[in-house]
Amino acid sequence: MSVLSKSDMEILSQYIDDEHGCYRLRAGPRVYYLTISTDVFDDDTMCRPYLLIPRLPDLPNTPWTTMAISRDQDGSLASIISTDPLPEIRTTWHERRIDVLSLTRTRRIRSGVHEVQYDGAPAIAKMACFQWEIPRIEHETWAYSIITHHRSQHAHESPMAPSFLGHLIENGRTIGFLLEKVDGERARPDDLPRCEALLRRVHRLGLVHGDVNRYNFIVNRDAENSVYLVDFEHCTEFDEGLAREELLSLPAELAEETGRGTTVTLP
Repeated sequence: MSVLSKSDMEILSQYIDDEHGCYRLRAGPRVYYLTISTDVFDDDTMCRPYLLIPRLPDLPNTPWTTMAISRDQDGSLASIISTDPLPEIRTTWHERRIDVLSLTRTRRIRSGVHEVQYDGAPAIAKMACFQWEIPRIEHETWAYSIITHHRSQHAHESPMAPSFLGHLIENGRTIGFLLEKVDGERARPDDLPRCEALLRRVHRLGLVHGDVNRYNFIVNRDAENSVYLVDFEHCTEFDEGLAREELLSLPAELAEETGRGTTVTLP
């Protein structure tokens, strides 16, 4: 049986709790998902890809999707492979599909969010690294569909959010999206008029953003009225009461200094 080369493996994402380590693994041109019980290897091995990959069992070079690895009673490694299709984002409305492995990552912003190079320019890739993140990205994709449709009908208006560049595909399934990278700074208390005006525009679209912390506003201070909202993961359909609460919370959110909601940027 042909096996995948460990010299061409890369851990793209990992999540480890008390019971399992979950890994998104690239091997050649495909991505596979591993679940490993935490009693299989020591903590250092579970946390460090360069230690983990050499100790993995041979992985078959076939189009399987997930593998669960554990230890038998005699201490030997045991694995269960599945070829069942993985869940994917169903709200696919944009005409462009982009293979996530075709993008060159230049900076990790946080889990599932990277700055990448696309078509000769920087862009932001946002994806569901694991199955349980699909509903969150699905919800945000839906919000961008409404924003993008409005923008196509009102091209003379300033944009409310970064441009949606296309859906991200992995092994043929949709797992995320690609956004225009916009430059700017986090909002400050004196940006309240511009942020409030933008938020009211979002409300008129029939949406409530759901998380208007200061870090979700990107303000370009070199361009008049250039302010964007990002991170629509908690967006909901318009509700008058929720919209009113969101607007009333905005002054305190823009004055907040604890760092709640900020993005941790890693090299």
